[in-house]
Amino acid sequence: MDHRHPKIARSRLRPRVAAFVVLAGSGSAVHAAPATALAPVVVSSTTYPEPLTSSLPSVSVITRDEIAASGAPNLTTLLRQATGVEITSYGGTSQAGNVFIRGFSGPDVLVLVDGVAINAQDASGNAYLSNLQTRQIERVEIVRGNVSAIYGSGAVGGVVLITTRRASTAPVASVTAGVGSRGSASSAINASTRVGATSLQAGFSRYTTQGIPSLDPVQSGLPNQSDGYRNDTVDLAIRQQLAPGHSLGLNAYDSQGRFTYDNATAGGNTHQRITTIDADDHIGAAWTSHISLAQQTTDSGFTGAYALAYRTRIGKLEWRNVVDLESGWKATAGLDLERQSIDSSGQGDIPSTSRHANALFAGIDGQISGNELQVNIRRDDIGGFSAQDTAYLGWGHAVGAGFKLIASASTAFNAPPLGYLYYQVPGTFGTLPNPSLRPEKAHSLEAGVQWASGAQYVRATLFQTAAHDQWAYVTVDSTNGIGQFQNIASARTRGLELTAHGSRAGWNWHGNFTLQDPVNLSPGAAGATLPLVAHTLANAGVEHVFAGATLGADMHFSSKRYDPFGGHDLGAYAVFDLSARRSIDRHWSWNLRIDNLFNRKYQTNYGYQREPFGAFIGLTWTPT
Repeated sequence: MDHRHPKIARSRLRPRVAAFVVLAGSGSAVHAAPATALAPVVVSSTTYPEPLTSSLPSVSVITRDEIAASGAPNLTTLLRQATGVEITSYGGTSQAGNVFIRGFSGPDVLVLVDGVAINAQDASGNAYLSNLQTRQIERVEIVRGNVSAIYGSGAVGGVVLITTRRASTAPVASVTAGVGSRGSASSAINASTRVGATSLQAGFSRYTTQGIPSLDPVQSGLPNQSDGYRNDTVDLAIRQQLAPGHSLGLNAYDSQGRFTYDNATAGGNTHQRITTIDADDHIGAAWTSHISLAQQTTDSGFTGAYALAYRTRIGKLEWRNVVDLESGWKATAGLDLERQSIDSSGQGDIPSTSRHANALFAGIDGQISGNELQVNIRRDDIGGFSAQDTAYLGWGHAVGAGFKLIASASTAFNAPPLGYLYYQVPGTFGTLPNPSLRPEKAHSLEAGVQWASGAQYVRATLFQTAAHDQWAYVTVDSTNGIGQFQNIASARTRGLELTAHGSRAGWNWHGNFTLQDPVNLSPGAAGATLPLVAHTLANAGVEHVFAGATLGADMHFSSKRYDPFGGHDLGAYAVFDLSARRSIDRHWSWNLRIDNLFNRKYQTNYGYQREPFGAFIGLTWTPT
């Protein structure tokens, strides 16, 4: 469902990082085969490590090696290659946008960084991914379908879990620099080592670009200058081994982006800080305990006609336990204690407010009589609402020759962001707060078949997600153009997903295909397609490793989509990218990436152009 407020959709803007990846780590990373050559391990489906082939929820994983190998210029480029994922943007990748999973977007897609939600508590509910450069990312996992029983509020369309860089067990360092189209320049330094029982990692990166003129001059009729962007990011990770099976860690991430938008007088910044302290303890042979204390603060501001400034804070204490039972069964249980708050100033104020968001959760999974079972239950208590109970039930059955049948049923909910409850703009064309908003509710069904053999993996999934009591921005005073958020919307998506990857004889390949029917079931919608959602998505990529070099090619396709704010269909498009990497010697390597090879003109929001052809080259020095 499209939750956008008319003003917010066009003026509540955030940068979108356009940094291109230059190879990091040791020179051997140039030759590293992607993780698909082994058995990928995921944690998102159960909260503890298990092979991808054992996961009952539908999951995609992108490892550090794959991030470097892909040459993806930014996080959103990385995400759009995943099954069922769509990315929209008001212009280039340094501009505001949104991530869709199975037709659901904004606050209905939960985004976690190091276990902490970064979905804003403002009147957008979006996760502002602009400051998350791929250079600082260790791995990404995407769970499709509602998994509120595991992750709580917001996990309706799916969950994106991002882990920042971690310390290595051996000394390694790298210095990178790169230049490219549109005045782009990047530089980064990263070092990791282990001293006794202490592991350390630290990094700094900078990215600048002149950007592109985001507005389509014909459709907008407005001044159109290039929208520049600059990002500086510092990250730190420390882990102390206290005793065998017991460790204490600190992770700190600080990223600040500055951007311009539409003209020289409009711009702003986003400053994001995430700090996490955690302890891992193995208590006896069967019990693993993880406890973490985290603080996430996002300061976001915008200048110009719609001057805005928001500060979202989330403080979180999590205690998670995994117990190994007999016959390979595992049980999980724990609690989340969270405090959410927001402060604002400028046009469209949200009064300073906060609330608690606490939860108890438990789960169990294992095998019985050749059947895999996974059950998760969760109760969330969020300030201002009654307690919400959610559940996930998954089943799998191996039928031989590498094939497995999979089915699941789940429920989900989403509590309104504080901005949806209290956002207000006085006067004509203003906005009224609505503290009576209710949480959204959803339920999902899935059935599929999986085949795996060595490095080869194929999964086909039929899915359906239905949501009701969704929020939509509606006009309540047509004379003065005044509106507010209300619980009047409902939606349903159903479709088929195919995903596959594998490797053989120096060739690595991946592909996915999504055919979906995203229907707006709200009163008066007459079964219209959900805004900005495509019926067909496809990705394909191939990589060849030979003689110390790697060549890669990727394709992304989207069918047409409808944008109600422009009142137009956005045309179908296919974009092709190329990448190349090669070691010069044991210390030096270079990489090249070409985006939008055929200079395809396309839009993901009406009136806003996406990036044309671009070429980027980088050089990496590794002293070790």
